[in-house]
Amino acid sequence: ASRILDDGQRRGARRRAIGHATKEQQAKQDAQRAQGCAACLLRKNRVQPGVTEIHHRTIGDLHGNKQIGHDATVALCSWHHRGVRIAGQTVTTMREAYGPSLAHHKRDFVTWLQDVLGDRSTGALQRWADAQLPAYKKKS
Repeated sequence: ASRILDDGQRRGARRRAIGHATKEQQAKQDAQRAQGCAACLLRKNRVQPGVTEIHHRTIGDLHGNKQIGHDATVALCSWHHRGVRIAGQTVTTMREAYGPSLAHHKRDFVTWLQDVLGDRSTGALQRWADAQLPAYKKKS
């Protein structure tokens, strides 16, 4: 329940410790968003069950820990990122259809990353997704 103040700031809202993204970082995040949810792409889901959001990775991949920065980001749909369900669906039916959510099933989400990418971290998912971006394929 935050409130916008006259200066545009929200009272009660958390301020980012990492500051604002540079133009280059924002361009990369825009490319990540345009590519879509990295988890859905890796799972080869036929549809993405929500809007694409940018997940800022944290130290130790632990919720509530300090964000690493704007270079440590991966695009996730609202289901894989925050566990937002499609209307009329349960967490169980969403998981069956789209795989585990980082918000609801973190242990299973990172175990799946280990099985598929060989690393139990969102960093592995970011590296895989970044390799799929056309601008980053040329650099590697």
